[in-house]
Amino acid sequence: MKILDSIIVPTLTIAKAGVTGIGIPGVEPAFNGVLELAQMLSTMEANKEDLLDLKKNLGSLTTTIDNLDAGGELKQRLTTLSLELKAMVPECTSLAEKHSLQRFFKSKNYKQTIQDMKSTMESHLYKFTFHGNISIEKIVQDIASNIQVIDRKVDSVNTQVQGIARQTDSVNTREILASLKCVAAHHNAANTPEKCMEGTRVDIIRHLVACLTSTPDSIRVVMLSGVAGSGKSTIAKTVATILAEEQKTLAASFFFSRDHTDREKIDHLATTLAMQLAEYSPGFRTHLMKLLETDGTSICKEQPRLQFQKLVVELLGKLPPCSQPWVICLDALDECGKDRGQIFLRWLSDSMDQIPAHI
Repeated sequence: MKILDSIIVPTLTIAKAGVTGIGIPGVEPAFNGVLELAQMLSTMEANKEDLLDLKKNLGSLTTTIDNLDAGGELKQRLTTLSLELKAMVPECTSLAEKHSLQRFFKSKNYKQTIQDMKSTMESHLYKFTFHGNISIEKIVQDIASNIQVIDRKVDSVNTQVQGIARQTDSVNTREILASLKCVAAHHNAANTPEKCMEGTRVDIIRHLVACLTSTPDSIRVVMLSGVAGSGKSTIAKTVATILAEEQKTLAASFFFSRDHTDREKIDHLATTLAMQLAEYSPGFRTHLMKLLETDGTSICKEQPRLQFQKLVVELLGKLPPCSQPWVICLDALDECGKDRGQIFLRWLSDSMDQIPAHI
């Protein structure tokens, strides 16, 4: 799904910005729906919940497109996409129903069928985005002409086109960035722990948030300990959610789990944290892309210890001081393999003096 993250999603994001507030009923929701579908395909897994969500997304999107009050190239392109996606709803429904058959779910054929379906949808989205080499500028101008606001939109359109040009110039870099093996392990990823029930564990949650949002240099590492089953992961999930949604200070997170293959090892920790940090900080993203442009994908073949040093510690060390704290949340280190959690803590201890004080 590299092309989704590196080309389709960025282009659709700019297209969405171009039609925001355009004034034609249904245009903005349609672009929102197409973008959400692309983002969903990029992260979905072979489980019943994702398949049901995909089916719901397809139904909602096609209904929105069918009710769209627009004309010209945009309407034609959206209508074509709607017809192609409608044809895939039965297959998506069938796969979700077969999910309950464990023997079929575990088979290679099942996983390959889902992958083929995702690839077909990706192809439909690519054709929608770039059909006939008609640029996003042409689409936005077509919409603007229908409501006679070309003059008001032209500066915005040109800026968006320049943004697409810059993104096109950096496609190779994006491909390299996409080559990092990352996993869905952030605090709100699927199959992560539930948050604490409202009104419970209030004191400890308030204390942890206060510690983690205090001024730099005060507390660098906060560790939550307790016996198995005492609710550490639900507390971590709750605190991480508050930091992400309310405080805007959660820079990255990784929730380990021995029940999920991608999250039961430390192998993908450094690459996943690096990608999340790049999403959180434009400055970090610049340093990461420079590193990958220079070293290519060789870092992906290195041992986890060296990856952590190169992709996280050294790049964080290049950042200037910041008055706002950044928080990196790691949960269930004891579930990432025998003694691996303790090994990582030694890595972290050895590296703390290289990491800026606000982290």
